[in-house]
Amino acid sequence: MQQSETPLTGRVVFWQDAKGFGFITCQQNQQKLFFHIRDFVTKSARPEIGDELQFQLSEDRTGRTIATQLQFVDAAKQTPAKAKDKSKASSQWIDLDYAQDISLYFRSAFLMLLIMALLFGSLPLMLPILYIEASLFTYWLYKQDKAAAVVGQPTRLPEESLQLYSFIGGWPGALLAQKKLAHKRSKFQFQREFWLVVTGNAMLIIWLLSQHGQEFMGRLALLSN
Repeated sequence: MQQSETPLTGRVVFWQDAKGFGFITCQQNQQKLFFHIRDFVTKSARPEIGDELQFQLSEDRTGRTIATQLQFVDAAKQTPAKAKDKSKASSQWIDLDYAQDISLYFRSAFLMLLIMALLFGSLPLMLPILYIEASLFTYWLYKQDKAAAVVGQPTRLPEESLQLYSFIGGWPGALLAQKKLAHKRSKFQFQREFWLVVTGNAMLIIWLLSQHGQEFMGRLALLSN
C-alpha cells in the first residue's frame, strides 16, 4: 500500500456510521475519496457529514486511491468521544443523597399509614392505595439508580433498599422498572432475592387477609380503642 506525504484537506460528503466508512471530497482536486474509520489518527473519532478533515492519499489492496491518516481540522473535534461522554456525564450527576433522604420520608409516611390501617381494621381497603404508592416510589428509585449507572457514578443505591421497597408492596413497580429500564434484570443474585421478596410479600398479604390475619387485626383494633 503506497502513501503520499503531502497532507490534503476535504469535507465529508457521505458517512455510514454503522459500517464505519464514508467518502470525502478533496478541496485540492475535487476528487471523491473513500475512507474508513480505522484510518483516523484519533481512534475514537466519529465524523459527520460536513466535517472538514486533513488526510493523506494512499492506495488500498486493489489499487484504489483512498484517504488515510485522517484527522479533524477543527481542534475541538479531536477530543476523544469517551472524554466528551465523561464530561457530559459528570454534568448529569445524580444526587443519590437526595433520593436517600426522600426514601426516609417515604418509609416514615408509609409506616404510619400501614399502622393506621392495621389499628382501624381498614387494611383490605387501603391495600390498593399502599401498593400503588409503593410501586410508584420504587419505580422512581430504580430510575434514579439506573441514571446513576448510565453516567458511571461510583456510588449507587443499596440493593437492599430496592428490595425493601419491593417487600412492602412496591414489587409491581420494581418489575415494571426492570423491564422498561432494563435495570437489574440480568443480575442472577438480585433476581433470586427479588422473587423471594415477592413471594414473601404475597405470603404476608395472604395471611393478613386470612381469618387468622383478620382476627389479629381485630385484636390490634381493640387494643387501640
